[in-house]
Amino acid sequence: MQLNLPINHLIDDSQNILIAGAGGGFDIYSGLPLYFHFRNLGKAVHLANYSFVDFTFAKMAGTVVQEIPTLLIGAKGKMKGPVPYYPEGYLAEWFLQHEGREEIIWMFDNPAVETLKAAYKHLVKKFNIDTLILVDGGVDSLMRGNEQAPGSLLEDTISLIAIEDLDVPTKILATIGFGTEVEEGVCHHHALENMAALTKARAFYGSCSLLPQMIGFDKFEAACRYAWDKQATDPEFLRRSRSHISTRIIPAAHGEFGDYRMYDDEKVRRFISPLMNIYWFFDAPKVLESSLVADILRGSLTKDDARSRLLLWLIENKKKRPRTNIPY
Repeated sequence: MQLNLPINHLIDDSQNILIAGAGGGFDIYSGLPLYFHFRNLGKAVHLANYSFVDFTFAKMAGTVVQEIPTLLIGAKGKMKGPVPYYPEGYLAEWFLQHEGREEIIWMFDNPAVETLKAAYKHLVKKFNIDTLILVDGGVDSLMRGNEQAPGSLLEDTISLIAIEDLDVPTKILATIGFGTEVEEGVCHHHALENMAALTKARAFYGSCSLLPQMIGFDKFEAACRYAWDKQATDPEFLRRSRSHISTRIIPAAHGEFGDYRMYDDEKVRRFISPLMNIYWFFDAPKVLESSLVADILRGSLTKDDARSRLLLWLIENKKKRPRTNIPY
């Protein structure tokens, strides 16, 4: 069963697609169903991620392709041994062991806007990319910055700014995991309000549910479980090294509901629902136009610089949309 994607018409003529995790961590795993869907259509698809892994550590933990020192490397092949946290490395190893090929998972070194721009430009030129899909596990990439509970929008916004001037015909933001960002305290009333505004601006392409019978879902789940089971042996760290987004998306796709937990050691109460396994697709440049913090972050050279700019702006701009519950 194919994914019922509302963006197929935008990608009919595309030949070289880059799918990139917008917010880091396990975001790139949320793009795997899309990856397998487009590969099944005969397109060349590449994977990249805004990475939180130290590059020196990555080189010690496994094999890497060093593309731009201190900025862009690729994880590939087998790991040298178990490590506590390395989503990209374990994904590369999963591809080798379960798909029988070396798939390079490109890693951006936790950058700010200008450095990330340079890395994206390099990959776009290297692979002649004609479609770029940013994937956000969760929906805080849709936050404008004037919400009392905007989540962790820093990395997502940096990614959106970094691709805005790229010479790529099609730029899409895909989000999945509505309702999963409990730990970040995201106000989902505001998420829906922002989605409605993007719909009004003709920036919303549509949505589709991710289901177990669809191409790529079983591999998405298998890759997630592989990484989570390999990453750590200490139980306390293991709980923290799993994706709290995908551990909600996967049960939702299987039809679980309410306080269901993928792993017995999960302590946080969960409310799984069919909203969590829905992909929502947006025009990425138009999403950025709605951001109130984009101008604050443009030109930032380091992550610390970007974070300081954002925090100062959030402190100085006290007029926030008050947190509101969804009334049903």
